[in-house]
Amino acid sequence: MALRHGVLYLVLLAVVLVVRVESGKNWVLIVAGAKDYNNYFSQADSCHAYHTMLNNSIPPENIIHMSYDDVAHDPQNPFQGNLINVPGGPNLYPGCKMDYRKEEVTPEVFLKVLTGDKEGVKKLIGRDGKVVDSGPDDHVFVTMVDHGGPGVFCFPGFVELHNTDLNNALKQMHRENRYKEMVLYVESCYSGSMFEGILPKNINIYSTTCSNAHESGYMCCWDKTREVYLGTQYGNAWMYDTDKANLHKETLYQQYEVVKKACNVSGTVSHPMQYGNLSMNKEVLAQYQSKAEGYQPGVCLNTLEADNTLGPEFTFAGIDLNNPAIDMVQIATTARRLIESRDLSGEKQEKLKADLRHMMLVKEKAESLTKDLVKAALSSPRGLTETDILTGKEQVSNSECYKTALGLFSARCPGINMGKYPFARRNLQAFINLCNHQPQTDVMNAIMEVTEKYGICRAL
Repeated sequence: MALRHGVLYLVLLAVVLVVRVESGKNWVLIVAGAKDYNNYFSQADSCHAYHTMLNNSIPPENIIHMSYDDVAHDPQNPFQGNLINVPGGPNLYPGCKMDYRKEEVTPEVFLKVLTGDKEGVKKLIGRDGKVVDSGPDDHVFVTMVDHGGPGVFCFPGFVELHNTDLNNALKQMHRENRYKEMVLYVESCYSGSMFEGILPKNINIYSTTCSNAHESGYMCCWDKTREVYLGTQYGNAWMYDTDKANLHKETLYQQYEVVKKACNVSGTVSHPMQYGNLSMNKEVLAQYQSKAEGYQPGVCLNTLEADNTLGPEFTFAGIDLNNPAIDMVQIATTARRLIESRDLSGEKQEKLKADLRHMMLVKEKAESLTKDLVKAALSSPRGLTETDILTGKEQVSNSECYKTALGLFSARCPGINMGKYPFARRNLQAFINLCNHQPQTDVMNAIMEVTEKYGICRAL
């Protein structure tokens, strides 16, 4: 009799535990932070992620998708209304619903959506919008893809989401008990800088990034007909792995290992990282990327086995044109179009050459301007040398100065358009280092002084 009661107790306990687990909801927030046809990869990645979550039975009302949504119908797209993520892959655009489009895709809206602030969203965009309306039993999965810089993830037009603002929002969600556990996959150059030394380890949040705090991520999957890179090593790796995996058996850590391997190919090496509560990486993917009761292992509607590499070494100005760094995508795309331009008219070839020359000039001037700016800001050096500032890899410790410096520089030097030319953001580490050690007035005065001298700052 005692044994029977003991078995009955265990059965009832199991039922209670199942009810408790299934009472929570899954929420997914997907962000494509880039616009323009050359950034095709960003919106292709986000549509792939959207379909993957739908295929895995996440309720559509619990998926929020932010995308500028200009690539599928861009005049340069030879297949209108079409987005693919690998050559020969399925069209991901039909049924890819965007909840926030065009000018609604901003850091401010993103943070309100993430923290469940419905009224805040309405004030910003003038209408009701979906938010992560999560509670204490819920699991939240966030995936973001775009360009970035040290301490920033970029939204359309180089509007920065700063690492301090993102992490403050995450801490706010923890204080408000708005999730049980949360996972973030962030893909951009310098994406590790969004969490390194900032994301607490004790608030049940786990994040992976496509690179460490000081390096680029890399592109993949050049399409000769569309003349763009369709995806990224990190994004394609985790999504195609999710499409074919048994999510109830594969863990977050196992997927992280898959991604690390994919990001170490063809001589282009980035270092995906893990941050936050690393004990969470032992949990299965189903906790975050599927709705358990609806998910069926083997649902792989988007999966196409494809190698991320595209053949032998193929470079321009030291840039790998098979797997270029994400922030070099404009230069790599233009160079590759020119190399493969046998069927183009002489006029179109000359246009590509002119565009390439201009981008290389912008890259050169951005580097030389940064050196001059550092020299001007160190008129009172405070124990640091120019080399210290130009080569140091410090974390952001004076966020207000850094934000103000980026805003002033963008306003004073529109010719070095960091929204159009993400490679110019490689110099932002010097701004961080200056702000960490010099008075903010010295940094601002240096920006004012040096940008006045550079003709390219006025060349739009």
